[in-house]
Amino acid sequence: MIIMNILHKTKYILLASVLWLASSCESDFLDVNQDPNRATSAEPPLLFTGALNQYSNNRVIDFGPTAATAAQLWSGGGNLGAGVFTRPERYIISIFSNGNTWRAHYREIQKNLTLAIQGAEGADPVNNNAAAQCKIFRALTFLSTTLIWEDAPFTEAVDIDFETLELQSPNPTFDPQEQVLNGVLGLLDEALAQIDSESPLSITGNDLIFGGDMDNWRKFAKSLKLRTLMIMVDADPSKAGDIAALIQEGDMISSAADNAEFPFFSESGNRNPFWETLNAFAGAQNFFYYASEAMVGVMKKYNDPRLDVYFEPYAGGEVDPNGEVMGVPPGDNIDPNIAWVLSTAPVGQDGTFELVRPNTPDVLFSYQEQLYLEAEAIARGLAPGGVAEADARFRAATQAAMAYRGISEEATTAFLATIPTLTDANAVEVIAEMTWIDQIIRPLEGWTTWRRTEMPSLEIPEGAQTTGLFMRFPLPPDEVSANDNAPTEKPLDEKMWFNR
Repeated sequence: MIIMNILHKTKYILLASVLWLASSCESDFLDVNQDPNRATSAEPPLLFTGALNQYSNNRVIDFGPTAATAAQLWSGGGNLGAGVFTRPERYIISIFSNGNTWRAHYREIQKNLTLAIQGAEGADPVNNNAAAQCKIFRALTFLSTTLIWEDAPFTEAVDIDFETLELQSPNPTFDPQEQVLNGVLGLLDEALAQIDSESPLSITGNDLIFGGDMDNWRKFAKSLKLRTLMIMVDADPSKAGDIAALIQEGDMISSAADNAEFPFFSESGNRNPFWETLNAFAGAQNFFYYASEAMVGVMKKYNDPRLDVYFEPYAGGEVDPNGEVMGVPPGDNIDPNIAWVLSTAPVGQDGTFELVRPNTPDVLFSYQEQLYLEAEAIARGLAPGGVAEADARFRAATQAAMAYRGISEEATTAFLATIPTLTDANAVEVIAEMTWIDQIIRPLEGWTTWRRTEMPSLEIPEGAQTTGLFMRFPLPPDEVSANDNAPTEKPLDEKMWFNR
């Protein structure tokens, strides 16, 4: 047992080194308009595939675990890692994971999508659908960027003269978050106006999300508009009218078959990179990421049947004699032998409903998120229908969320029977908390749901580097030092424009 603990601890520290230091051999990521690859001759489909792959791989392994632990969706506490994974919970953010995401969003994704749009719109015949697909994904990336850092380059981002290939804005201005979010809405509107479902032209085989189905891309774009408007409406109440109009118009994601997901597969080289990392350092067992006290507490509050699907006892550890799932307090460095970990598919198996599997996709937008957003908007009076209609959509959302995790119809029906009909007094809290539970391995969305609603109530972690809760990532220091237009750094617990 002593030898195994030593081996586990060694693996843990090696894993920490990989996640924190893997990018140290990369070249500088000084400003967002660098164009080191000069991929100007590549075809739009290839550029598009590269952007999709870069976005989801970064979300799943570079950004995801750091954001998930900082946002208390799960925990990185545990003595096996010598406290390494407790650091993000205490808001000590690695410059490597932070820089990887910044570089991925601008130097790779936005650059490639900009070039792809230019190629699609300059083709003969013009490929409007391909341009629309790229604009929708540009909007998603800009939305992610501003939700991580708040103010960000938008109007001058990837500002390339396509004749000379010279950068027009080597030190791009950081636009206020309100402007970036309105820019996201503008990009989505441009794409929606450009979509031609009758045209045979689009990105098809290289579209790993919808295979070139422009009806699905239209639904995805409209659902992204709803997400963006719901993020903005507290700071800008004038968006309520747009929310009501969008929900009444419909034609958004309307079933699990419409889910926007970047796929991973069972074959080596195409597996989910989070699972692959656990596989490389621990034979796909999970010694590293635990159930958080916050998540377990909210799930127990509702007697949520997904509790045993989300978490499993630490392998070889002590199991509570009553079988009770235990969560790790935020920032705590506990003995992992008594903790529960995120459920993980074993080596050689895809598993069916474990959270972390070789083929776990990166969910960009789900049917249940669509319904939860509609339910919240109606419950808050941002769209017509009243609390009874909000309750109906909330229950449909929860049914979809349970089915996604393999909970039977019988168990789902029994669970929903324990949740009283929503009222004006409890609707927003219940909807927000059930949305947050569903987004456990979608860290950016889960963190944003919590920041937007401030539900559930979270505790400041032990050893936190702030006096408040985590609201933003720090800008990469190399970007700050290289760009004269970079803003003054804000405290990590200072709220962003959208949730002030």
